Amino acid sequence: MPDYATVIRPALIGDAGEILTVQRAAFVAEAQSHGDPWLPPLTETLDAVAAAIGTGAVLVLRLVNDGREGRLVGAVRRELRDDTVHIGRLVVAPDLQGHGLGSRLLAAAEGVPGAATAELFTGHLATANLALYGRRGYVEFGRRASGKVELVFLRKPLT
Repeated sequence: MPDYATVIRPALIGDAGEILTVQRAAFVAEAQSHGDPWLPPLTETLDAVAAAIGTGAVLVLRLVNDGREGRLVGAVRRELRDDTVHIGRLVVAPDLQGHGLGSRLLAAAEGVPGAATAELFTGHLATANLALYGRRGYVEFGRRASGKVELVFLRKPLT
């Protein structure tokens, strides 16, 4: 497995188009497995991504080449409410999945000062996501139907 040099930083408004492209590419397989092409990450608009960036809730992961930022290959959103960081839209470019980049993004999203717990959700058929979250210490605490998808809610103590 290659070891990619990366940088994780807060997203800038100029990253919005790349984030949306990676997000849509990453969620196509999940939409196919769940039989639902209308998953919110696939229908989100560029303006909505830019609005999320404007709140400071989005982190991006870029490859680094010769000390310079290169291709945007991942993103994640996080929001601290009370002492829980809510993590969402964790995406890695499909051609680079399985190389630890999602774990790097997840660790960065968890690193919010004052957070005692992290929570996230994924679809019940998203086996790679569920495996990643399990390896990272997340445990299921609930399920809820949402259209054609059964959402699996997971939690992890951070302290």
